[in-house]
Amino acid sequence: MVRVMSGWRWWLFCVAAAWALMACESWAADPPSRLGFVDLQAVLTQSKEGQAAMNTVKAEAAEKQKEIGAKEAEIKQMDADLQKQASALSETAKKDREEEIRRKLRDLKRITEDVNRDLAKRESELVNDLLKDLTVLIRDYGKEKGYTLIVEKGQSGVIYGNDAADLTKEILERYNTRRSKK
Repeated sequence: MVRVMSGWRWWLFCVAAAWALMACESWAADPPSRLGFVDLQAVLTQSKEGQAAMNTVKAEAAEKQKEIGAKEAEIKQMDADLQKQASALSETAKKDREEEIRRKLRDLKRITEDVNRDLAKRESELVNDLLKDLTVLIRDYGKEKGYTLIVEKGQSGVIYGNDAADLTKEILERYNTRRSKK
C-alpha cells in the first residue's frame, strides 16, 4: 500500500531537499580544511636556538652554584673550627660564633632562593622570546601552506593526531633554517 503525501508534507519535503542541496553545493565550493598540530616543547628543546638558550641558563646556574658552594664550604669550615675550639672559647665567644654561623646560613638560604628565582625568571624570559618568534613562524607557515587551523599538541588537549597532521618536524627545520640566516 503506497501512501501519497498530503500537500503541506510534500511542500515541507521539497523545502528540506532544497536546503540540503544548497548546503551540499556550498560545502563542495569550500576548499577542504587543512588541520595540523605542532609539539612546541619538542621544537623548543630540539631547535638550535632553544638549545642555546638552555645552555645559557645552565651556564649561569653553574656559575651561581659555584658561588653558593664556596659559601657553603666557608660555613662548614666555620662550624668545624668552632667544634675544634669549643672547649677553649668562652661562652660568650662560642655564642657569638654560633650566631654568626646561623646568620650566614640564613643569608645562604636567601641567596639560594634569589638565585633560583632569578634563574627561573631568566629561563621563562628566554622561552617566551623563543615562543613569540616561533608563533610568528607557525602563522606564516600556516598561511603559506593553506592551513585552516594549527594547534599546539601539549596544551590543546590533542589526544590523537594522524602523523600526516604533525607539523613538528617541518616547523623545527624551518625554525632552525630561519634562525641561522638571522
